[in-house]
Amino acid sequence: MTISNWNGSNRCAPAAVAVPRDVAELRAIVRDTSTYPSPVRALGELHSLNESIETNGTAVFMTHFKEIGTPIGGTVTVGAGVRMIDLKNELKKHGLQLPVVPEIGNATAGSVACCGTKDSSLGTRGRGQISSTVVGVRLIDATGTDTHVTNPHELRVIRSSYGLLGIIHEVTFEVEPRKKVWYDYQRITLEPLPRLEDVLGDADGFLGFLLPYRRELIVERRQLAEDRRRMTLRGPRLTRAHGPRPLDGLKLALRTFAWRWGARPFNTLLHWLPKRFQRVVLDAWIAVLERGGLRLFFMKLLTRFESYRADAMIDFNRPVSSYFDFTFWAFPVSSWSRVVPEYLDFCDAFRRQTGFRPALPTEVYFIRHDDAALLSFSADEDIFTLDMVNWSDEEPAYWAAMNRSFCEFAAERGGRPLLNQTKGLTPLVAHRLHKRTNAWSVLARERASRDPDKRFLTPFLSDLLP
Repeated sequence: MTISNWNGSNRCAPAAVAVPRDVAELRAIVRDTSTYPSPVRALGELHSLNESIETNGTAVFMTHFKEIGTPIGGTVTVGAGVRMIDLKNELKKHGLQLPVVPEIGNATAGSVACCGTKDSSLGTRGRGQISSTVVGVRLIDATGTDTHVTNPHELRVIRSSYGLLGIIHEVTFEVEPRKKVWYDYQRITLEPLPRLEDVLGDADGFLGFLLPYRRELIVERRQLAEDRRRMTLRGPRLTRAHGPRPLDGLKLALRTFAWRWGARPFNTLLHWLPKRFQRVVLDAWIAVLERGGLRLFFMKLLTRFESYRADAMIDFNRPVSSYFDFTFWAFPVSSWSRVVPEYLDFCDAFRRQTGFRPALPTEVYFIRHDDAALLSFSADEDIFTLDMVNWSDEEPAYWAAMNRSFCEFAAERGGRPLLNQTKGLTPLVAHRLHKRTNAWSVLARERASRDPDKRFLTPFLSDLLP
């Protein structure tokens, strides 16, 4: 059986596949090394973007662990197989949400509890990543023991364990009342480069779409509605404040549609065209997006609107032919003025050398300082990301080569990766990262201590750890 991740960019053929129905079966799988060979790898919705999904041993799908408990005392406990978008819909019935909302709703509770995620956080309360909202997990360790972890020090390691310390089957999250967010869109030229604080403006966070070959940025600013109303009540801007408008729901629906389908809306049509015409159509679509299509959509159609933040989560159901591929690197905000111009030059240089460029804009997230996970990408200060994005099946050799070059670029400039979403990671790049912090060594020691027989250690993760 061959297993593929969500967009087909990585595959593996495990020796065994298991779908346990309960904790007892899960414990038996971990203990039975003859029927279920090592390494054992727990899998959710397969939204990882690199080799982290791969195992030649046993793949364990947590499909049956989908129970959602009743929220109580500011927390909710769920099975590891629960998708974030399903949890969002259940919490909505109680007027609640998670304090950090991931963009990809198909990520599962078990994965976000122990892996890094790409979340655009809001506010200044030290919550930059969804794993920080995890206050408890139950997992099956390498001995087959069901262990309950609530200690903050232990959780800090678990949040960056990437499945190396056991198979999580239950997660407890903090919850909070649902919050409305005001979305506003701006186009910003990058020549001259603006200060990052000017890009953020009065917002609590943002997601930017960077067009490196046109040197401009379209930014979606996100401001908590309660903060915005407080600001408008201070003076003459009072008349500009208002609550949700009748069009807000339609605009949110347009945004959701664009996130799911806008990357490549005519993919089915392309399959009927000769190969030489496919390239012409794709080039034309890129030109439309960059020379006005994105500005028209964001600045004229969406402009600004108000919505509950949790409702912006996207359901990327499989299979969809228009899925895209991306990679992740985070950089300290203090490096903005140096890294962004060099990134623009990097993109231009790679295109000159190879003729290749990513088809879609680079995503730029603003994420708050958060040290709650051992390998947090924002452990020292607020960060911005540079996430190259491309169509998943477009010139894969060049795309892979660009990712490898980008890893070198990012590692040299203080960037931090995600072990499940950064493409092109190599032991050499990881070695450079090890020198910057001892967090990697701490994880390696914890793994060796808790799993000396390497029950959960996959080749990919083994190559990256010191």
